Amino acid sequence: MIAHYGTTPLIRQCLKPGMMAIFGGRTYRVSAVIHQRCWVYLHTDAEVLRINDCVIDVLLDGCGEPLIH
Repeated sequence: MIAHYGTTPLIRQCLKPGMMAIFGGRTYRVSAVIHQRCWVYLHTDAEVLRINDCVIDVLLDGCGEPLIH
């Protein structure tokens, strides 16, 4: 289980690989952001998703910064 202190919506252009995101009620790690195609790749150990949403909820650490794993 990951300890986090809330979420915040971030636009796709501000995402970086390694950030922890919530999509569809599940927690994922951002693995790649392809700006030319407007794609964001999210993954867990068992699943990889390619999404093109403009805004994605990102988990926050204790200082209010995006949680990077």
